[in-house]
Amino acid sequence: MATSKKYIQPKMVNWYDTKQLAATGLRSVISGQFGHFADKREIQAALKPQAKAISFGDETELWIDYVSDTGDGFNSTYSIAKLVSEKNLKLALKKNYEPKNQGKNIDLYKDGIITKPGDLIIFGGDQVYPTPEMKEYDNRFKIPFGTANPCIDKTDKNNHPKMFAIPGNHDWYDGLGNFISLFCQKRQIGNWQTVQERSYFAIELPYNYWIFGIDVQLNSDIDQPQKEYFQKIAIDKMKDGDKVILCTAEPAWVYHELYREDESYKRLKYFETLYITDDAYQLIGKKFKLVATITGDLHHYSRYELEKEGYVNQLITAGGGGAFLHPTHFLPEKLTKMAKTDFSFEKSTPKKDPELKAAFPSKSDSWKLSFLNFAFPWFNKEFVLFLSFVELMLTWILQGTTYYDIKGSFLKQLANTTDLGQSFAIIFKTLINNPLFILISFVLIFGCMTFTDTKRIKRLNLFLGLPHGIIQWFNLMFWLSVFAVFLHPFFPEGQQMLFVISTTLAAALTGGIVGGFIFGICLWFGVYVLNVHLDEGFSSLAHQHYKNFLRLHITKDQLIIYPVGVDRVTTSWKQSGEGDSLKFEGKFPECHLIEPPIIIKNT
Repeated sequence: MATSKKYIQPKMVNWYDTKQLAATGLRSVISGQFGHFADKREIQAALKPQAKAISFGDETELWIDYVSDTGDGFNSTYSIAKLVSEKNLKLALKKNYEPKNQGKNIDLYKDGIITKPGDLIIFGGDQVYPTPEMKEYDNRFKIPFGTANPCIDKTDKNNHPKMFAIPGNHDWYDGLGNFISLFCQKRQIGNWQTVQERSYFAIELPYNYWIFGIDVQLNSDIDQPQKEYFQKIAIDKMKDGDKVILCTAEPAWVYHELYREDESYKRLKYFETLYITDDAYQLIGKKFKLVATITGDLHHYSRYELEKEGYVNQLITAGGGGAFLHPTHFLPEKLTKMAKTDFSFEKSTPKKDPELKAAFPSKSDSWKLSFLNFAFPWFNKEFVLFLSFVELMLTWILQGTTYYDIKGSFLKQLANTTDLGQSFAIIFKTLINNPLFILISFVLIFGCMTFTDTKRIKRLNLFLGLPHGIIQWFNLMFWLSVFAVFLHPFFPEGQQMLFVISTTLAAALTGGIVGGFIFGICLWFGVYVLNVHLDEGFSSLAHQHYKNFLRLHITKDQLIIYPVGVDRVTTSWKQSGEGDSLKFEGKFPECHLIEPPIIIKNT
């Protein structure tokens, strides 16, 4: 983990910093438009044509850690890194744990059980935020995990725990270049050794278990070389009835239930049906049991149970590796669309609608957290400054173009009004003669409309975004009118420049702050009432607590999945040393079982 510069612990990404928004948005557009023309997965397949499954099949037992959506703020990322590195991690249910379904035996897990760190660790996507630059991977991923679990012996790589990763959308923003460099070139990160050769992988586990890690490249179809890779492994290495744990980069079952036009579920079902569960087009000659589908992308924990013929598929979202928290209160109690969706390649449908078995944080805690959007200006000061800058621009244009008006400049005319009706009459009269003012006003309102989340509710940009934009515009103009009238008496004729400066700055600052409150209220209404703006409404909070990961244990009798929750991460890591001697000390993060372990029998 050597570095020539003093390490600065990164803060949570500020998603409402306008520079950050612009940079990330541009990368997203470029990667989305040009990713299909330079698909790194096909290049990987050409360079590594003989890629094989990695085998742990001879082990008598195996521990596996699963972490997703990490590499954001240091406190949250390092807290998770410390937990997965702990040699004997004790896990117990919280004393006030209440099972979602009555009658569930929880007595076995009240006192706690000792778990071991993973013989392999799997990262489930979005290993770094906001963009996959190598310096971001270094600062937000490699250094936190490398220092939490430092390498002791570099001479024998075979005895090191193995590291695997699938890419999420943020890993794809540079076309997967740095992801491949970090995870697909046999590098060592702390005490972990990377071994995969492509951005997807198959891992043979003991007792007829397999892990498939797939790369869904920015919601695109799975590429042909990747299909051939899994098809060959299924034909050559797997036996009929083997059990598969599928790792994918997004909870397609949730998106399918919530969003009007989402194709991710169809792509996931296509892969499952053809290469795992149904052998739909007779490509394999065998059928396998999909016992767990694990993902991140939504930064919380949730679990649904999907009953199939002879087994249950655990649909688990565990995206709590370090990134900002996502809400859980929007999660449906049942996934009703699965049975209603008819794909030509699907040969079987669920016995019943999958039910939500657990969520972390709880839905009630999620509701409460959404109210923090009322403090939006406090969490997003850069965005408030942006709104203030828009106010300054509009005032500058109006004041400059009326400087030689016989009735006085724009602000002076406002100062001589007696009510808001007169003030807005002057504003609209001046507006008509200022094309640039009209353009900026239109951009402000149109920006609010395009920002509106329409994935769930059609034309919400008209019913929510348009009123929001108009209110923001009136807010900026209102404070100009108020401060022009209020401050004008304090400045005699010879101090008109001071009057203009004072009025403009006071209106800009107040308009920006109030505009921030308006923005936060709009986000709260979307999240709390309409169940939209799930990303925007919680990324605004950059909430670093309520983190989670999974710990899996395979024995000769069963597979046990331990869902681990962290209510509050450690926020005061004391740093010392530099380069390879860099280390951090602080209170060890407290963790608990989110729910009793999920047990899958080896039958």
